[in-house]
This record gives sequence, C-alpha cells and structure tokens, in this order.
Amino acid sequence: MSPTEQHLKSLDSFKDWSNYLLVTTVAALGWVASDSRVVEHPTVEIWCFALSAVFGIFTLALIPIVAGQITDATTSFYDVAARYRLLWLWGRERHLRIKAVCWPQHVLFLVGILAFAVHATCPRHVPHKKPPTEVRLIQ
Repeated sequence: MSPTEQHLKSLDSFKDWSNYLLVTTVAALGWVASDSRVVEHPTVEIWCFALSAVFGIFTLALIPIVAGQITDATTSFYDVAARYRLLWLWGRERHLRIKAVCWPQHVLFLVGILAFAVHATCPRHVPHKKPPTEVRLIQ
C-alpha cells in the first residue's frame, strides 16, 4: 500500500469518526435544549454543542479538499493546508488545516458534556420540594 493510500484510508476513518461525533453532538444539543428538567439553565451546554456542531460541519467540508491534496510526500493529513475559496469561484484563495476545525469540535463537545455533568450534579440552589399530595378516597 502506497503512502497516499495509507493517508486516504486514515482520512476515511477520521471522516467516519467526525460524522459520528457530529450526529452525537446534534442529538445532545436537541436533548439538552428541549429537556430542562435535569439542568435548569443549560446555556453553556447549548452554546458548546452548537459551536461543536458548526466546527463539525467545517471538518466534514474540509475532508474532500484535504483528500485531493494528499501526495506520497504528505506526512500526515493533519498537516495538509487545504486550499479553498470562501465564495466558490470568487475571492482570494485561503488555506486551512483540518486540525484548526476538528480540535475545537472535540474540545467544545467535551466541555459541553462536562458542563452538563457539573450542572446536573451540583445545582446552584437546591430545588424547592413540594410536600406530598394527600389523596383521600371517597367511599
């Protein structure tokens, strides 16, 4: 197997991982945003998961560009400076390494998970417990 084929195989595994993480992030975002019974104000979690999803989309968008620029001289697909134009055919050419978008995707996902765990287990105030409701059967 040539070095290019090895890098493309690694990139394919990375694509699968990034796709799974994006799906998991969107599911976590939907769950945290819609179910406020566990965490009273999940603002940090929502922003972390939302930004992680945005960086996940950027990561998946860069993968085919990186794949097209891998050669036998490439040492790692993380080192490939993907060339792109922001507005398809117009504008100046820009360069971005895949690490610049996948790293924030991973870190923001982990921060969202940790923030949820902290907020769920250490609330700022103890919620007021309602006394049990007395039920009397009428005969």
